[in-house]
This record gives sequence, C-alpha cells and structure tokens, in this order.
Amino acid sequence: MFLDESANPALDADEQRLYGVAIPAAKKTVYILEHAHSGLEGLEKVARDKAAGRLFQLAFVDIRMPGMDGVETIGRLWKIDPNIQIVICTAYSDYSHDDLGSRLGQTDKLLLLKKPFDSIEVMQMARTLAEKWYLARQAALKLEQMELLVAQRTQQLLELRGPGAAPAAPRELDLPEERAPVVLLIESSPESAREICQTLGNDYEVVVVEDGAAAVEKARDLVPDLLIADTHRPGVDGVELCRKFKADVVTSHIPVILMALGEAADEPLAALQAGADDYVAQPLGVAALRARADHLLDVRRKSRPQLRPGTPWRPRELALNQNDARFLERAIAVIEQNLSDFEFDVDALARNVAVSRRQLFRKLKALVDTTPKALIRSVRLKRAAQLLAESEMTITEITFAVGFLDVKHFRALFKEEFGILPSEYIKAPH
Repeated sequence: MFLDESANPALDADEQRLYGVAIPAAKKTVYILEHAHSGLEGLEKVARDKAAGRLFQLAFVDIRMPGMDGVETIGRLWKIDPNIQIVICTAYSDYSHDDLGSRLGQTDKLLLLKKPFDSIEVMQMARTLAEKWYLARQAALKLEQMELLVAQRTQQLLELRGPGAAPAAPRELDLPEERAPVVLLIESSPESAREICQTLGNDYEVVVVEDGAAAVEKARDLVPDLLIADTHRPGVDGVELCRKFKADVVTSHIPVILMALGEAADEPLAALQAGADDYVAQPLGVAALRARADHLLDVRRKSRPQLRPGTPWRPRELALNQNDARFLERAIAVIEQNLSDFEFDVDALARNVAVSRRQLFRKLKALVDTTPKALIRSVRLKRAAQLLAESEMTITEITFAVGFLDVKHFRALFKEEFGILPSEYIKAPH
C-alpha cells in the first residue's frame, strides 16, 4: 500500500533551513503483508478485507497447494476482486505461460515467477505491480471524474433547452432472424448440389456456390448458420476453405461440415485439424447429412450461453474460440469507450468493429443469442450499476454518463436488467 512517510520534525526543520520552504513529504512504498496457508484461506482474507474497504494490491500464489491449486485460487480471487495483481510462483515442470493463458485468459494482471527465485526478484515485482495497481486506480478515478463532467454538461444543456426538450433516443431496428436456418453449400457438381438441396428439404434455406474462391466472400456477406463444402473440388479444396472460414473473424463461429465422395486415410484428421465440426464420407454420403446438420445446429443452439440479468460480460468464457472471444472483447471495448455518447448506435458499433450491420447482428445472435442493440444497452447498464455501487454520483448524473437521456426510461431498463430500481441498488450490499 502507498502510505505517507512518517512525520520527522527534525528533518522538516533542516529542509526549511536549507531551502527556505517546507518540502512536502515524499511517498514511499510500505508493504503490509498477509499470509495464507491455503487457497481457501486466501480467498477468505481477500473477501473479508474487501468488505471492510481494504483492498489487496498484489498476491503471490503458489501453484502447488493442498486442496485448491494455484490456478483455481487465482480464478476465484479475480471473481472477488478483478483488479488484484497476481504473481504465480511455479517450478519449471509446472504450467507454461501459454497454459496459464488458456486457463485464465490473456490478462496484464498476471506474471509468472519461476522457482527458484531470490528476494530481489520478489521485491522488484512487488514494487512494480503495486505501483501499477495504484496508477490504474488513479486512472479509473480520472475516468469517473470525466464521466461526471460529461453528465453535468449534458444536464445543463437539457436545462437550457427547457422542460420536455430532451431528444428522443434514436430508434434502432434489429434485423429480423430468418425463419429457416441458412446453409451455404460449396459444391462444384450440379447433380450433387441438387441432391443435397433435396435432402435438406424445405427446413433450410440453401444457397449454392460452385467456386471456392467466391465462397469466402459469399460466406462473409451472408453469414450463414451452417457451411457445407465438398473436400474434393477443383481449385481451393474443402479443407483449405474450412481453414479460411475459421480464421476469418466474421465467419469463425459458423459450424462447418465437410463432405467427401471417397475417403482418404488421412482426410478425417486433416478436416478436424482445419477446424471442421463434422465430416461425412461414403458410405454414409448425403443420406446422413440431414441428421448431422440437424444435430449440429441443435447442439449449437443449446450451448449458447444464457446470461442472467446483471451477469458480467466475460468474452473468454462465452466464446468457443479465440477469434470469437477477441471479437466480443473488441465490441464491448468500443461500447465502453462511447458510453456517454447517447447517439452511439448499432451502425456506429458496426463501423468501429469493421463489419456490416448484418454481419454484426448475425454474429452476435450466433455467439451469445443477443442483438447489437441489446448488447449496447447491457454494457451501459452494467457500467451504471458499477457507478451506483462505487461512486458518489447521483442517479441523474449516472443516467447521462452512461448515455441515457431520460431518467424514467433508465430506471425502467435498470429494473428490467437487475430486478430492482437504481435507488434500491445503491442500498443493497455488493
């Protein structure tokens, strides 16, 4: 913790005699240490001290502990206090940095300290991370002050316009979801394409593309629910197409079925390595395709995360792959950067994440079963809840700070999201 240097009257007198004025006391780093013998004991200490208003800046966590290991301890620590800096102490035979990143997500709040280490390394890490925590906290306070200033200026402008002069929030219409799932079929044989279309029947809207190169752009423009490609085709084969689809942020979430009229020994493995979700080959052929397509889309629908009202957005936990997680992180970051702009809408979000309005709608619907408009509203309300719990701003100021122009409308949306009114949320324990 950062504490003022202890008072020293003799030193103050010497400074005044030498410099003519009293020099403000410098700040030095003073560490208050707590020790826990297990992960569970550490969690209890962090939770108890946070409730008392005393925040830990830094935690050294041994990866090998009895009962709960270090990785699980860190995950649960961040649920209590997401701002705490972590140094995980591990032997060379334990997890690598990439392993930890895959389990805990990529973050700048985690450093790896390999055993054996000396006291100098520990002190340097402690000093650096404690100061980083302090600077991040100061930056957060500055952001809160800026939001308060924006809210006050907005309120003043509305008052100058007179009562009832607040402009209505722009009405955003999300694109309607298609009645039938859309399938993009990449098939060079007209006979095979016709047979597959007949197999899928009227329950799917099938769009056929013969050229593999054109299929990538068509998939980006259409953003279908399912991609089906044959593996043996002229030009770009199905395995390479699948690899391209999974690498593109617009199409990375779409399930892919690869079909082969014949089967090479290594082809199923190559298909899986390219990211294919299913592989259909002879003797099954098109007869099994309908059942595979139905099953694959049904599994995707059931596996969509169902966020409870008020649940934080955690892209790394919601997405199925890194491309989708990065897309969600980018979209949420853009919304957070424009919270106080009440004109920020779906079109602005689409421009900032470099996709079309249709692509944005289709991808968010597939990933988290929500619409762009609902995502923007959710991020605004979650920031409002944070300000209600942690700041001294009034409800009216927070309403304007997070991009709402009507306090009554804000109260209604907040209650719909959190189940209680903003005034009740302030009084509730957090």
